[in-house]
Amino acid sequence: MDGSGLTQQPKKPELNEELDVVDRNIKCLHNLPEEILRYILSLLPTKDAIRTSVLCKRWEYLWTSIPNLHFDGLELAKRKHFMNFVERVLLLRDSSDIKTFTLYCDVLHDASHASAWISAAVRRNVQQLDIRLCNFREPFSLPHSLFTCMTLTELELEMPCILKLPPTICFTNLKTLKFRYVTFSSEYLTQKLFSGLPVLEDLDLRDCNWVNIKVVSISAPKLLDISITEDTENQNDEKGCQVLISGVSLNVFYYYGEFYNEYRVYNSSSLVDASIFVAWSPHRQRQVAHRMYVLLTGFYSVKKLLLTDQALEVCFLLSL
Repeated sequence: MDGSGLTQQPKKPELNEELDVVDRNIKCLHNLPEEILRYILSLLPTKDAIRTSVLCKRWEYLWTSIPNLHFDGLELAKRKHFMNFVERVLLLRDSSDIKTFTLYCDVLHDASHASAWISAAVRRNVQQLDIRLCNFREPFSLPHSLFTCMTLTELELEMPCILKLPPTICFTNLKTLKFRYVTFSSEYLTQKLFSGLPVLEDLDLRDCNWVNIKVVSISAPKLLDISITEDTENQNDEKGCQVLISGVSLNVFYYYGEFYNEYRVYNSSSLVDASIFVAWSPHRQRQVAHRMYVLLTGFYSVKKLLLTDQALEVCFLLSL
């Protein structure tokens, strides 16, 4: 018989095979313990994690216990939607702890809302807090509970306004602290802030201002790394502030700016690496030279010292 007349067994379509694989994967995913499912959700952007609630009954409320929350509301066109979204998420979320809380938004006339959102994170024992606020149209204060949060280990605060500090400040477990565009205006309370950091290891002061403050002492016994970048545009006090840094455990020191403020480092026998980047104007040569000399005298045992060309020019002035 002619082989061409034989009928061949039809092959299973590839599409069906792919669907079978997807079905098996979905079943495997559904069978995972809730702890693992929550971990998977924590890796997603907050909006996407919440969208999984429509997948099936089991997933409906899984998102309410995700440990990481990220809210980015810097698009003014979507302002109303953003406000409602944050309010709804924090209202429906359960009482489990928050590991990471990120809030980027314009404050405008909603200072009380922004403060309440941060307070909600503190009540849920937040560990890492990243706050970037701008465009203030009314006075703003961070919740007082933030400054005594015992679970907080990392705090990054960016807001171009005066930091209003409460009378009680103690970050018992804070290891990383970053300030950007913050204005310190109370000498007494600012001193309390930088004296209430018993386990701080990393301090970053970027584009901050010291207004009506003559002297402030940064005393953190476990501080390993400090980075200071001066705001060269908003310095309105010619004398500046004298910043005293106790470097008992200090390993790394970084400075960039025009020495609008004076920095003194004490007890820095453990200092390994110091970098000084100087951007200075000719009309302030003497002041910059003097303040750089004051800073360098604290580096008596540094292992590695990096100076930019302009910093070396200042050193040449010191030798004259």
